[in-house]
Amino acid sequence: MKIIPIVVYIIVLIIALVSPASEGYNTFVWKLIVGQIYAIPSFLIAAALVQLYIKKKKK
Repeated sequence: MKIIPIVVYIIVLIIALVSPASEGYNTFVWKLIVGQIYAIPSFLIAAALVQLYIKKKKK
């Protein structure tokens, strides 16, 4: 269950890498940097949702 945020993080990074970019920004490193901007908040949201689910499941 705790692996879900990591899977979300990796999926967002893969989407960022395969998506088209503007001329001059179509490099691997640039796409990774931009992917981090989207992947880190996605990871935090997924982790928070998993924690809430685990907390409610224990009650």
